[in-house]
Amino acid sequence: MVRQGYKQDARRRVTEALSAQRKERLQQERRLADLAVQILAAIAERDEAVHAAEHQAADAVRALLAEHLSIAEIADLCGGQVDIKELTRLSRIPRVLADVSGVKS
Repeated sequence: MVRQGYKQDARRRVTEALSAQRKERLQQERRLADLAVQILAAIAERDEAVHAAEHQAADAVRALLAEHLSIAEIADLCGGQVDIKELTRLSRIPRVLADVSGVKS
């Protein structure tokens, strides 16, 4: 009969240990998921900033082209900081029309 009590005590201890391990795993999964969300949000924010900056640069390149400057002249005007290939790529980025409502989609 005493043996029965030992088994019950052992089961209780094992159950408690497994429960503590599960709790720790869940907490770790939450921490990992939160960090992954931070990574994805930061990358999306970066991509949005790059997209906006490229469109701003593209608008400026198109304005200079409208002033009848060549891509080579624009490159010279930029002090050689931007090469012809990049300026050509920027000039081909389509214009983005501003949203009249001011609401982002």
